[in-house]
Amino acid sequence: MNYLQKFEFDSLDENKSKVLDFYRTFGYVIIENVFEQKHCDDMKKRAYFLVEKDHSSNTVGFSLKKNKHHASNNFLSSAYKINNFYEDKMINKDGTFKDKKINCISKLGHCLHDVDLIFKKYSYHDSIKKIIKLTNLSEPILNQSSYIFKQPLVGGEYLWHQDSTYLLTNPLSCLALWIAIDDANEKNGCLVVKPSSHKEKIRKRVKYIKGKIIKENLVNKEWDETNNVSLSVKTGSIIMFDGSLAHKSSENFSKHSRNTYVMHFFDNNCKYSTENWLQRPLNFPFKNFYETIN
Repeated sequence: MNYLQKFEFDSLDENKSKVLDFYRTFGYVIIENVFEQKHCDDMKKRAYFLVEKDHSSNTVGFSLKKNKHHASNNFLSSAYKINNFYEDKMINKDGTFKDKKINCISKLGHCLHDVDLIFKKYSYHDSIKKIIKLTNLSEPILNQSSYIFKQPLVGGEYLWHQDSTYLLTNPLSCLALWIAIDDANEKNGCLVVKPSSHKEKIRKRVKYIKGKIIKENLVNKEWDETNNVSLSVKTGSIIMFDGSLAHKSSENFSKHSRNTYVMHFFDNNCKYSTENWLQRPLNFPFKNFYETIN
């Protein structure tokens, strides 16, 4: 079985049925040459500029193992702002930084698509709209975006997870677009997936109830290290994957960054859980994806 089959963006129309068959079977699909190098450079330049704008002297480290950041307002307010998240191992015990912030940064999130003009331009780009039209989302809403840096020899590990754990709808409709800003490979922490795992139930749930983040095990079984597929992709490629697909990425052990821009969507015809951590204030509602001008 060729788990690494890739499709050219320019041939999406003629290969639509093959693309959708692959996606439905395995829970993900790789689409190459969606963005040009200059487009990716544009997003990277903007992300680095946003990090430079951060004048904070200390922070809470970001780690999916410790999850200390969940209790921070920096995390919750990122639902409608662009906030900075720094690698836990690059933060001293007193919250100060061990190095220049650009060398300590983990990611920016989670509202770049609606707050920053450069990221809005690419988030609502016609190429993205063409890809989303392949899916079964009848009324797509872009509700979350993250710029993940994975800096050389610093970028941390993302543990096995399913995105619907955090962005639940009824019925399930979460979908992710993972845009390679840099070449991604096994050395610098490319995406690792379990093909067809999207057909299983989600195993965990992260809820926000009465001001507290609550984690719940729905299936008392952890993901093992069998049947893994590493998705090495070139700059400008997009990996589209189902919100129930199990995926992870390793630390960056290389001397090259693995920058990525990730967006999450849901179908507005499905019920978005009031217990999801990501909630918009009434004066800043979610937008119809197709009607938003980039």
